[in-house]
Amino acid sequence: MAKKNNFLKSFMVQGTILAIAGVLVRIIGLIYRIPLTGIIGDEGNGYYSTAYDYYSLLLLISSMSMPIAVSKLVSQELIKNNRQNVKRIFRASISISLSLGLLVFIVLFFGSQVIAGFSGYPAIKYALRALAPVLILMAIVGTLRGYMQGYGTMIPTAISQIFEQIVNAIVSVLAAYYLFRAGAEIDEKTSTSYHAAGYGAAGGTLGTLAGAFTAMVTMIIIFGLLKKSMDQEISSNPQEKVLPYKKVYKMVALTIIPVLLSTTIYNCSNLIDSTIFGNAMKFLHYSEKDRSALWGVYSGKYRLLSNVAIAFSSALSSSMIPSLVKSYTTGNRDAVQNKIASAVKLTMIIAMPCGVGLMVLGSPILKLLWPASYTSLSGYLMGFSLLTVFSFSLSTITNSALQGVDRLRLPVKHAAISLMIHLILIPCLLLGLHLGLYGVLISDIFFALVVCFLNQRALRREVGYKQEYLHSMVLPFVCSLVMGLAAYLCYCLAFYLSASNTIATLLGIIVAVVVYGISLLKFRVVDEETLASFPKGDKLLAICKKVHLL
Repeated sequence: MAKKNNFLKSFMVQGTILAIAGVLVRIIGLIYRIPLTGIIGDEGNGYYSTAYDYYSLLLLISSMSMPIAVSKLVSQELIKNNRQNVKRIFRASISISLSLGLLVFIVLFFGSQVIAGFSGYPAIKYALRALAPVLILMAIVGTLRGYMQGYGTMIPTAISQIFEQIVNAIVSVLAAYYLFRAGAEIDEKTSTSYHAAGYGAAGGTLGTLAGAFTAMVTMIIIFGLLKKSMDQEISSNPQEKVLPYKKVYKMVALTIIPVLLSTTIYNCSNLIDSTIFGNAMKFLHYSEKDRSALWGVYSGKYRLLSNVAIAFSSALSSSMIPSLVKSYTTGNRDAVQNKIASAVKLTMIIAMPCGVGLMVLGSPILKLLWPASYTSLSGYLMGFSLLTVFSFSLSTITNSALQGVDRLRLPVKHAAISLMIHLILIPCLLLGLHLGLYGVLISDIFFALVVCFLNQRALRREVGYKQEYLHSMVLPFVCSLVMGLAAYLCYCLAFYLSASNTIATLLGIIVAVVVYGISLLKFRVVDEETLASFPKGDKLLAICKKVHLL
């Protein structure tokens, strides 16, 4: 039992640290998008989001897959105490990621006009060029983060992410303001209407460049401070077989490629959505301004809010891999199953209330954040939040579970199957049934659900993992429904008494947090052992006992 508690403590602490940082980063991103949207409008927001989707796809190639791949390889060699191989993996990973970063920089910068024309939004070329240099900087950052995660520490990643987003927020708003004004002057002189929104979107992306540079500097400093202590963690191994660099490069490439393919296919649905939607709406005779504004509502509001909730599963996925690799490498099948079960349960405990909360309080939150540009369409979209957050959170955590048990090709296969179905479904819903943004939303949810089904089936076949439903899904859902009802009633009562959406929304959120926490304890979803495993868990446990919740 003590050994299990130690595992839970380490896993929960590291996962929670990265998760808190990830959620904080998304919240900062949400906050700065409020003034950014106010400056560039829904049209500019559509340009910004579309350009960012193309950048994100190329970022996956240059750096986003590196933390998972590098942490997996480093963890494997650390278990074997192979000091020299760990160093060689790091050097090989840096050189590979920099090469990929330079390649995608060339593609994005010099191909910006072609990409912009293909997307259906010609004005995004300015934003694409501003984002191109970020790909090289993040190649370095991704490798450094993966290397330190391989040692089991998520703190450097968390710190760099927070600094990155703070700088990003400040520079984005300032640059968008000044460039939007410059674009407006050009529109006035040339009798055009797209320069202001296009330049404003490019200004927003300059913050991403400044944030990436900050993250790189932060990671290099932390790496320099921790390098000596990390080297000391590996005792000398006289039996170590130092791998030649040729074999190391091959090993890194064979690990990166399937991770890269799975994450690229999994995440490129956003890019495909924006491209298909833009061209489908163009075919249906929507103007560039109208279709960009519609896409700005979906990507800049709905998806932005839902991604805050999904951030927890993404962070937990990264923290799970080194621990899962260790158990799988040592042949501890029971530990593998327990770690997957713990990760899924923790993900659902967070995802369920976030989805229900956005579903019942989504419209008030949108009115609070964007009062001037709130539309009933954006409010109706929030009704799908539970399905979106649930499906993408579960598919993310199960993808990482398969990668952690060395089944790297399966997430690629599953994402490819889901994407093929998605490519057939979305044009039918857009052009056949004329569902507009609802068609995009339904296709996205179906895509993630197919991945969930295929991943769950593979985990059962490969490692004997059987999903436990009562405490991992059913009871968190019931607790979330209780929370949602309490939050909605509180909002209605507070709005009736105060006539203030701000006051009513904030009170509804506070009540939701309190009611959900109590429900988890009363329904025994979270027990004493699990609660004690969280950071400051002993104090939380003492408080709960004092007020007779346990």
